[in-house]
Amino acid sequence: MRHHLTASIAPVALGALMPAVVSAFLLTTPVAAMAAAPATGGALATPRQIALEASALRILASAPMQAEIRRVEALYAADPQGATATGRATIKRAAESIAMAAIQYAIGEDTDRPAVLWVVNAPHAWFGMQVPRSGYGIDNPDNVYRNIMVDGAARYEIRGQVKRPGPAELHFELRDSIPGTAAMAAEGGKQLGTLRNDAMQIAADGSFTITLDSAPANGRPNHMQMPAEGKFLLIVRDLFTDWKTQNPVALEIDRVAGPAVAPAPSEEAMARRAAQLLSQIAPYWVAYDNQYVFTKPVNHIGTPRVRPGGRGFSTGGHFSLAADEAWIVTLRSLGAVSLGFQITDPWGVAYDYVGRTSSLNTAQARPNADGSYTFVISARDPGVYNWLDPEGYAAGLYAVRWQSLPPGAAPEAAVKESKVVSFDQLKQALPPETRFITPAERKAQQKERSRSHQRRLEQ
Repeated sequence: MRHHLTASIAPVALGALMPAVVSAFLLTTPVAAMAAAPATGGALATPRQIALEASALRILASAPMQAEIRRVEALYAADPQGATATGRATIKRAAESIAMAAIQYAIGEDTDRPAVLWVVNAPHAWFGMQVPRSGYGIDNPDNVYRNIMVDGAARYEIRGQVKRPGPAELHFELRDSIPGTAAMAAEGGKQLGTLRNDAMQIAADGSFTITLDSAPANGRPNHMQMPAEGKFLLIVRDLFTDWKTQNPVALEIDRVAGPAVAPAPSEEAMARRAAQLLSQIAPYWVAYDNQYVFTKPVNHIGTPRVRPGGRGFSTGGHFSLAADEAWIVTLRSLGAVSLGFQITDPWGVAYDYVGRTSSLNTAQARPNADGSYTFVISARDPGVYNWLDPEGYAAGLYAVRWQSLPPGAAPEAAVKESKVVSFDQLKQALPPETRFITPAERKAQQKERSRSHQRRLEQ
């Protein structure tokens, strides 16, 4: 039976730990980077998160990373997308974003001292730091992503606490490797196992424990089995439908048994590792997009595929529009708890989704009279409430995800209509009940979105 994570808990207490962590990096953070921190710590603002992000900023500025970022920029410039106006204009932001993602992998690789690390996130200012964007591969702004690296020879316990109202879905996915470091695959790697909240035992107070080791469950609830040899990536996704109210789940992990603990890696070693990872994942995802995305017709949306591990349906592709064109897409939700439409630059890095609407889900968009949803993609504001905003650019990638679907949902019924029209034809091409908004209403929509996203840093 599907259920939402709605048990009530006490707030996560950081207590006296946070000042000590903050003071450790304030000395290395420029005054110009200071910004207001959340008034209280939340599920994401853990001492370990703050310390690791401070380390990530130093690694980003290191010589190995800066040299590798320049190589990624050259790689992008040499790709066919680098010859397009939008591709060329977004090279720097995309290279820096995937570089930050590589750093996040590197600083979280210590399986002897595992961390629950919030990753693939928008630029954020907290605890004296200005943390740049990270991500690639058309990430989903409706998700809070967290990574945990684990060793098959060890045993781990993950403890969680749900704060009401929790995410629409909590999903744990075990992968064989960091995406982009193994053979080319549609999912960017091999999935070893999954655990979703509807299959978990969660106490009335919102607490739960997950065990992770190489042995079978043998009656243990909330157990994930992994191979006995190797290091593996556990990806945690908190799926939000209502950004204004839903809260991320508090998580912490302990290594409870395993071989002798190795010395902790130095920051210099992590910088070298991050650069090495970047040298792998950047060309991988360029090749991936050229194989799986840009081979599709432009401005076309196809029947979604079924994703492994109970992750619903998805479809994706690319768009390229003239300045006076708009792409109209009408979709059916199929009863999904979440239907989300996301757009990115040509390198797969999300356009701004905090203060702009580069993504919309069915809690944020306005439905048609028949329950379907019509979205408009265009470089300039069409005055339509359901506008997917590409920051003034006219090209990029897109993904649509249907998640937590009811049994029997049919992917072939998901797409109702797709067409490109000129701006002067837009109004008559849209459903008559389409909601149009003024520039002032657009600003209010954007302000509300930014305020809703800020809650992730505070709750």
